[in-house]
Amino acid sequence: MEENKLVKRKQKSSSFIFLLAGGFILIMIVSLATLSSKTAVSGSFAGSGQDVTDKAAKGNEAQLTAVITGRDNMMPGFTLRDINDGEDLSLTQTEGTIVMDKYGKNITADSLKIGDIAKVSYDTDSNSIISLKLWDKAWRYEGIQNWSVNTEEDSFTIADRLYQYPDYLFISKDGKSLTFKELDKTDELMAIGYDKTIYSILVTKGHGTLRFKDYGDFLGGTVYIGKKESLPIEEELVVTAREGEYDITMEKGDFTGTKTVTVVPDKETEVSMKEFKKPSVKNCKVTFHITPLGAELYLDNLLVSYDKPIKMDYGKHSIKVTLGGYKTYTGTLKADEKEKEIIVKLVEENNNSEESSASENGSETDKGSNISTGNNSENKNSGTNQGTNSGSNSTGTNTNSGTNSSGTNSSNTDNSGTSSGSNSGTGSNSSKTDGKNYVYIQKPEGASVYVNGEYKGTVPVSFPKTTTGQLYITFIQSGYDTKTYTAEVKDDGEDARLSYPELEASK
Repeated sequence: MEENKLVKRKQKSSSFIFLLAGGFILIMIVSLATLSSKTAVSGSFAGSGQDVTDKAAKGNEAQLTAVITGRDNMMPGFTLRDINDGEDLSLTQTEGTIVMDKYGKNITADSLKIGDIAKVSYDTDSNSIISLKLWDKAWRYEGIQNWSVNTEEDSFTIADRLYQYPDYLFISKDGKSLTFKELDKTDELMAIGYDKTIYSILVTKGHGTLRFKDYGDFLGGTVYIGKKESLPIEEELVVTAREGEYDITMEKGDFTGTKTVTVVPDKETEVSMKEFKKPSVKNCKVTFHITPLGAELYLDNLLVSYDKPIKMDYGKHSIKVTLGGYKTYTGTLKADEKEKEIIVKLVEENNNSEESSASENGSETDKGSNISTGNNSENKNSGTNQGTNSGSNSTGTNTNSGTNSSGTNSSNTDNSGTSSGSNSGTGSNSSKTDGKNYVYIQKPEGASVYVNGEYKGTVPVSFPKTTTGQLYITFIQSGYDTKTYTAEVKDDGEDARLSYPELEASK
């Protein structure tokens, strides 16, 4: 009986021990399972292979991938913009915050730059940064000068590459947020993004304006800003340029001016070109008297009208006068005074003894030579006058022949008073005299006068009475109608005095 009781007690004791051991084992299994679960969760951020990680709550810790949009050195801390939804967040930096470059090497917080993209782990209760690592998947495109933006399609082109951007794209210059409207095509940019999307744009070189003054002598020319940009020079010239130092050159023909200017971002710089002044161009007013009438005048190979004085720049100019049936005159005119008077006489082609010539103020100049200045010597006849007189008492015959630049006149007169002759040239019926008397023309004052196509001077004028008979007198004056008169000048041994009405103004 007692043995049975003892056996039963031992059995109860063994069952209790087994139950106690089983309970302990169960507690251990639950504890290990819980610990294993926590370890797996805590390692998810470091071992994740995702390129973009959403905020994933795990107790009081969260992660995000964000653009660094600002720094607070007082707090200290950072402002961040989530690249997934554009949400802005301010987080503090503590002594325990770990900051790493994209290779996982520890760096100082000062090494981080606005616009960089980082993967961040932070405490949601205290908003303090646990770790911040530059994202190794992000790319950076620096020194962008050739760019454009299409705001309607949210696209951004760098050279020939097309990218997209979100509506919360971060644009900044020197820490200040900007919009596309505040950018200029001259700005130099840096873009940071992932794959085909840009998340931040930084202005590395901004723009300023150049306002030009005192550049009137360059109007119509070209301005060069640096070595790349050139613009036409117009009134009220204002140019936008990238910040920096430039050599600015204004150019018009052979006239140039260069100065160095610094473009300051967001400011207007005044550029005065007053030290560059084109030398004043001196003009010479040249009056041409060309015989015979109707000849053509070429200056510097251009056909010009010479019915009025011609303004010419100081210097040497080529001159050519031509007319059918006459020898062409060519030479060089030196314009070096305020006014000049040039006389050109052409001779007929069949004249073997003379050449066409030019003279200044009555001074003859040979063909092809420079027309000189300041010579007031007497005008020489460009033609040849030859006369032969022979007589015989038995026949009583007198013969006179003469040749001049205007034509040929000959007459034969016998004792019986019968005369025969021929006249050619200017069309006037005149004869030569000994020149002891003069012809005086008093009016119209200031007009140039031609007699039978030969220039005689400016009214009032006088000239030897070497030709008599019917004369053709032509008056030419700038701004007035040309007028021609006929006059009968007699060989009466007296001076002839002529006066005509004033010329009428040209309409």
